[in-house]
Amino acid sequence: MIEVQRLVLFREVTHHGSFARAAQALHMTPSAVSQQMAALERAAGVRLFERSTRGVTLTPAGQILARTADAVHGELHRAHRTLAQLRDQGLPSVTVATFPSAGTFLLAPALAAKRDTHIDTTVIEYEPAQALAALGDGRADAALVYHFNTKQPPPSWKNTAVRCTYHPLLHDDLRLVVPADHRLAPRRAARLEDVADEPWIHGWDLPGDAVDALTSAHGLTPKVVCRSGDFRFMQALVAAGVGIAFIPSLAVEERDDTRALPVTPTATRRIGVYTAPDTPPVRALLEALQERADALHPH
Repeated sequence: MIEVQRLVLFREVTHHGSFARAAQALHMTPSAVSQQMAALERAAGVRLFERSTRGVTLTPAGQILARTADAVHGELHRAHRTLAQLRDQGLPSVTVATFPSAGTFLLAPALAAKRDTHIDTTVIEYEPAQALAALGDGRADAALVYHFNTKQPPPSWKNTAVRCTYHPLLHDDLRLVVPADHRLAPRRAARLEDVADEPWIHGWDLPGDAVDALTSAHGLTPKVVCRSGDFRFMQALVAAGVGIAFIPSLAVEERDDTRALPVTPTATRRIGVYTAPDTPPVRALLEALQERADALHPH
């Protein structure tokens, strides 16, 4: 039988990478940590660590148990928050992690439509990887995320979102954003090669990776004059004539000084939400998000 306390200690060892550093963080002796981990390996019936003078690394069995340890930690953290809420007799609460454009166009309108449900809501601004980490360790009850092209989230996310449920909400294609006086502005649509030789304002992380993959697949090497994770800033630079940009349609602002055109080929951003506990506040949040997504993209 694996004891929960040893599982919690195991999680600290995996996060710190050595018995000594975990012991220091927990105000224990390294020998005590080593003894507890040896007992955990006996209970598991398999070797969990590869030990060296530089610390420890996880075996394949250890990696499986680490995901379970993260899930247990998250459930304990959520249980603690719920019990504290019951003790204090406060409002039902939900914590949601979101990236900015989903927060602006999905989450905020969804919460506004449900203001009469009397749920205490906390919002954390995170990109998908951070949002999933917050969901996994119990800091969040729901995580709005996005990925590109494939209908299902990346398989690697399953390792982080253990015991979580994914709900697809909507998708939006990248748009080519150009200045209002650009030669392509009067068109209804554009092609990727139409702007191959122009300066590009490029995104970071997943949006940047999606555009990189798109250009690479078509043999293009654009001249990047700026990289930013802020779509509003990117569009402002387009308006100033610095370059063109590819921005998800949901994040494009209506402005008189820019035009957003469908482009071929394009990349599709898919937005969804992961939820962990099945509680009334989480179900109410999910319902509100689905209603808002349907309003933006009617079936």
